[in-house]
Amino acid sequence: MTQATYQINLNFEQILTLVKQLPSAEKIRLSKELEKETLNNQLTQLLESFATDF
Repeated sequence: MTQATYQINLNFEQILTLVKQLPSAEKIRLSKELEKETLNNQLTQLLESFATDF
């Protein structure tokens, strides 16, 4: 079975409505993924602030 990829434009409210429909376990999974992404971005910014040109 092949997997298709679709791209649609959703605003924040639409995404929030969809997320609220998820089962609790999926909400937790989503939350962990978002947290991981946020931490990665913060770490990247921190490392970039300490970067020096040699």
